[in-house]
Amino acid sequence: MTLKQLEVFVAIAETFSFSKGAEKSCITQSTASQHVFGLEEELGIRLFDRGRGGALLTEAGKLFLTHASKILAECEETRSAIRRFNGLEDVLLRVGASNIPGTWLIPAVLGQFLRQYPRVRLEVRQGDSHSVLKQLVDEEVELGFIGGRYDDARIEFESMGQDTIVCAVSPELLADHKPNMSQEELCRSPLVVREDGSGTQKAVYEALAKTWIKKESLSIVAVLGSSEAIRRALLNGTGYAFVSRMSISEELANGQLTTVRIAGLDISRNFYAARREGRELSPAASAFWSMMLASRL
Repeated sequence: MTLKQLEVFVAIAETFSFSKGAEKSCITQSTASQHVFGLEEELGIRLFDRGRGGALLTEAGKLFLTHASKILAECEETRSAIRRFNGLEDVLLRVGASNIPGTWLIPAVLGQFLRQYPRVRLEVRQGDSHSVLKQLVDEEVELGFIGGRYDDARIEFESMGQDTIVCAVSPELLADHKPNMSQEELCRSPLVVREDGSGTQKAVYEALAKTWIKKESLSIVAVLGSSEAIRRALLNGTGYAFVSRMSISEELANGQLTTVRIAGLDISRNFYAARREGRELSPAASAFWSMMLASRL
């Protein structure tokens, strides 16, 4: 049973004529007859009574017409859906993003993207970098935007630019308002950190690994799950924290927070756009991918 057979059958049923049904289907009458004969052979029952009144549906034919019409309607809706998909209309695009890309980088291009593609709805699922990559591998999202690169052959990464990570603290907590701190002083200071899946924390630990400082040497007083939680802890004077300068730019500007230079410690990290290796992007994802990379830091 083929779609062409169904189309020919419905055309004959609607016109009550093999010749008119064939004309409507842009085929010869003999070909139309062959299509119907093939259906009747497969189903094991006659679908039309042929006589002076034309081609009239049998009771079995009436039942078959109901189902054939539903199948053809669903096929047409499927074609229309793909046409809308290719034309970026009524499309839902799901992307994953870690804290800084989700809070800063994506909103920066969102207005431009929606002006250019107003019929695309963007759904951003935020989490740490590890969880975003898991969403990507599990095909829960089509694109990911994260603060670190990981060794995973299933994922293709492309750099979106660099971010500076600073040691921040409330001015009230900073002893003698010293702008500098030794590595030994850092180890004695109360430190608030992100969870291990964070791209920011990954960059911090990689930078510390190049010094004598081990993770166990730090005076970690709290492990928090988001950049916003870290920012609030800093504002409340909980301790020091390594954060993206971008995430506290407003607080640095108005003096609510300040930064401390750690001798021999300069930390930066790249942001990455991530996609599944070897997979073709949807038109909406391809457009968003290009726009995000065009806005590199």
